[in-house]
Amino acid sequence: MILSKASWIIVQVFLWLFFITVVFPMVWTLLTSFKTSAELFNRPWGLPATPRWDNYARAWAKMKVGTYLFNSVFVSAVSLFCIMALGSMIAYALARYDFPGNRVIYFTFIAGMMIPGWLGYIPAWFLHRSIGTLGTHAGLIIQYTAVSLPFTVFFLQAFFKTLPKELEESAIIDGASLFMVFWKVMLPLAKSGILTIAVFNFLGVWNEFMWALITISKDNLKTLPLGMSNLLEVGYYQTDWGAMFAGFIIMLVPTFIVYAIFQNRLTEGITVGALKG
Repeated sequence: MILSKASWIIVQVFLWLFFITVVFPMVWTLLTSFKTSAELFNRPWGLPATPRWDNYARAWAKMKVGTYLFNSVFVSAVSLFCIMALGSMIAYALARYDFPGNRVIYFTFIAGMMIPGWLGYIPAWFLHRSIGTLGTHAGLIIQYTAVSLPFTVFFLQAFFKTLPKELEESAIIDGASLFMVFWKVMLPLAKSGILTIAVFNFLGVWNEFMWALITISKDNLKTLPLGMSNLLEVGYYQTDWGAMFAGFIIMLVPTFIVYAIFQNRLTEGITVGALKG
């Protein structure tokens, strides 16, 4: 009993330490975003004397965070739509229909998960250059969709495979087409899995940096992670550290919003997926 209590205390201490190491940098960044550059160096751990909301205005306009944010929202939204639309239909077909080549297609997607992402940068670069999408948002969307599909198909296939076949048969008897069965019956039943993988895909696309760095050179096309890398350089030369930290907070806000909205669904989807797996 003593050992059990001691173990519980150790676990609690570890969790609190982990919580502090995660939360403290975010709180410090938030407070710093309201400071002047002088306050940052003179009182780095203190509260801002007067909150400087103009830091956010300068970050939005002068440092082009507004442009980068719009680009990220556009690329992430279109990429997520393509990933989920294609991934859910492919996973449904592989899970519910037995046709020649079914297993070949499935294991091809599984093999795609085993290839390191960086290994495909060079051939992908030449491919996008040949089709004219290099250095464009279309190129980012195509690449993000292709890279995210294997895990999406793998994850959703487990959900669709365990759904009762009687529901499909009843819908078909009632006159529903195959697409209506998928859209009206199967998708709602797999909602937990779809929301879970959608959140993971969104975070992956939203925070992606390397492919954007390799292919995007025009400043007005840069996404937030790529654009934010420029803020550090701007901060060095212009010593506008408050605006730079304000830009970091703006970048974090969409991630917090998505997680806050879908937190329960995310936990539920992971639990259901583990049980079905």
